[in-house]
Amino acid sequence: MAPWPVIRERLGPIVPPALLCALLALVPFSTCLVKIATRRPCPACGMTRASLRLLHGDLVGSVTLHPLALPSALALGVAVALALALPAQHPLWDRFVRGVLGVFAFAFLAVWVVRMGGLLPMV
Repeated sequence: MAPWPVIRERLGPIVPPALLCALLALVPFSTCLVKIATRRPCPACGMTRASLRLLHGDLVGSVTLHPLALPSALALGVAVALALALPAQHPLWDRFVRGVLGVFAFAFLAVWVVRMGGLLPMV
């Protein structure tokens, strides 16, 4: 098991955005600056609401709002497990992070393109 400083180093960057998303989830209106400025959703629009639905067990509602909510939650779970299990300086951690970030960057853009093409609902 990785020591606490390693875990804090690996998972610490996740905490501020997670807290910000949790706070924004309490706001009863859209807080997406792209959507406010352009009236078009950004690649991540609907993700907070989709994640909340996922937490409530509403898989269909979650996927309807954003198809990447479930894969994102699964990737987060794997990241936490790896952060806890891998020793310091283990090369799998860096490969995992780079791979997941690359895959999700492409996936979010793909979802956005499909949404802009009218094949997914605007959220």
